[in-house]
Amino acid sequence: MSSVIVTERAQLKELIETVVREVSKDTIPEIVKKATEKPWLTKEELMELTGWSSRTLQNLRSTNQLPHSKHGRKILYPRQGVMEFLEDHAIRIRD
Repeated sequence: MSSVIVTERAQLKELIETVVREVSKDTIPEIVKKATEKPWLTKEELMELTGWSSRTLQNLRSTNQLPHSKHGRKILYPRQGVMEFLEDHAIRIRD
Protein backbone atom coordinates (compact mmCIF):
# COMPACT_ATOMS: atom_id res chain seq x y z
CA MET A 1 0.00 0.00 0.00
CA SER A 2 1.37 3.40 -0.93
CA SER A 3 1.52 6.44 1.31
CA VAL A 4 -0.54 9.51 0.55
CA ILE A 5 -0.05 12.99 1.89
CA VAL A 6 -3.22 15.02 2.05
CA THR A 7 -2.84 18.76 2.35
CA GLU A 8 -6.42 19.94 1.86
CA ARG A 9 -9.75 18.99 3.33
CA ALA A 10 -11.26 18.47 -0.13
CA GLN A 11 -8.49 15.99 -0.99
CA LEU A 12 -9.17 14.07 2.21
CA LYS A 13 -12.88 13.94 1.46
CA GLU A 14 -12.23 12.72 -2.08
CA LEU A 15 -9.79 10.08 -0.85
CA ILE A 16 -12.25 8.78 1.76
CA GLU A 17 -15.08 8.65 -0.80
CA THR A 18 -12.87 6.72 -3.22
CA VAL A 19 -11.83 4.18 -0.59
CA VAL A 20 -15.40 3.69 0.65
CA ARG A 21 -16.67 3.29 -2.93
CA GLU A 22 -14.03 0.64 -3.72
CA VAL A 23 -14.61 -1.32 -0.51
CA SER A 24 -18.40 -1.23 -0.86
CA LYS A 25 -18.28 -2.27 -4.51
CA ASP A 26 -16.78 -5.63 -3.48
CA THR A 27 -18.28 -6.09 -0.02
CA ILE A 28 -21.93 -5.03 -0.23
CA PRO A 29 -23.02 -7.50 -2.96
CA GLU A 30 -21.49 -10.38 -0.97
CA ILE A 31 -23.25 -9.26 2.23
CA VAL A 32 -26.59 -8.95 0.44
CA LYS A 33 -26.16 -12.37 -1.17
CA LYS A 34 -25.42 -14.05 2.16
CA ALA A 35 -28.29 -12.24 3.89
CA THR A 36 -30.85 -13.33 1.30
CA GLU A 37 -29.72 -16.94 0.85
CA LYS A 38 -31.78 -19.60 2.54
CA PRO A 39 -29.61 -21.64 4.92
CA TRP A 40 -31.57 -24.84 4.19
CA LEU A 41 -32.65 -26.24 0.81
CA THR A 42 -35.58 -28.48 -0.02
CA LYS A 43 -35.17 -31.50 -2.29
CA GLU A 44 -36.69 -29.57 -5.18
CA GLU A 45 -34.38 -26.58 -4.68
CA LEU A 46 -31.33 -28.84 -4.48
CA MET A 47 -32.39 -30.75 -7.59
CA GLU A 48 -32.77 -27.46 -9.47
CA LEU A 49 -29.45 -26.15 -8.18
CA THR A 50 -27.41 -29.26 -9.00
CA GLY A 51 -29.39 -31.03 -11.72
CA TRP A 52 -29.38 -34.22 -9.63
CA SER A 53 -32.34 -36.58 -9.70
CA SER A 54 -34.42 -37.53 -6.69
CA ARG A 55 -32.81 -40.99 -6.77
CA THR A 56 -29.30 -39.48 -6.70
CA LEU A 57 -30.21 -37.45 -3.62
CA GLN A 58 -31.66 -40.55 -1.97
CA ASN A 59 -28.44 -42.47 -2.72
CA LEU A 60 -26.23 -39.66 -1.34
CA ARG A 61 -28.37 -39.54 1.82
CA SER A 62 -28.44 -43.29 2.40
CA THR A 63 -24.66 -43.54 2.01
CA ASN A 64 -24.19 -40.56 4.39
CA GLN A 65 -22.28 -38.57 1.78
CA LEU A 66 -24.56 -35.55 1.83
CA PRO A 67 -25.56 -33.81 5.07
CA HIS A 68 -29.28 -33.51 5.65
CA SER A 69 -31.89 -33.12 8.35
CA LYS A 70 -35.13 -35.03 8.50
CA HIS A 71 -38.26 -34.20 10.46
CA GLY A 72 -41.06 -36.60 9.67
CA ARG A 73 -41.15 -36.82 5.90
CA LYS A 74 -39.58 -33.41 5.34
CA ILE A 75 -35.89 -33.54 4.35
CA LEU A 76 -33.77 -30.40 4.25
CA TYR A 77 -30.18 -29.95 3.12
CA PRO A 78 -27.87 -27.32 4.65
CA ARG A 79 -26.67 -25.00 1.88
CA GLN A 80 -23.19 -24.75 3.41
CA GLY A 81 -22.90 -28.54 3.70
CA VAL A 82 -23.95 -29.00 0.07
CA MET A 83 -21.39 -26.42 -1.07
CA GLU A 84 -18.67 -28.16 0.95
CA PHE A 85 -19.67 -31.51 -0.59
CA LEU A 86 -19.41 -30.04 -4.09
CA GLU A 87 -16.02 -28.47 -3.33
CA ASP A 88 -14.70 -31.73 -1.84
CA HIS A 89 -15.76 -33.63 -4.96
CA ALA A 90 -14.65 -31.08 -7.55
CA ILE A 91 -12.25 -32.37 -10.17
CA ARG A 92 -9.18 -30.18 -10.22
CA ILE A 93 -7.44 -29.32 -13.47
CA ARG A 94 -3.75 -30.09 -13.57
CA ASP A 95 -1.33 -27.38 -14.62
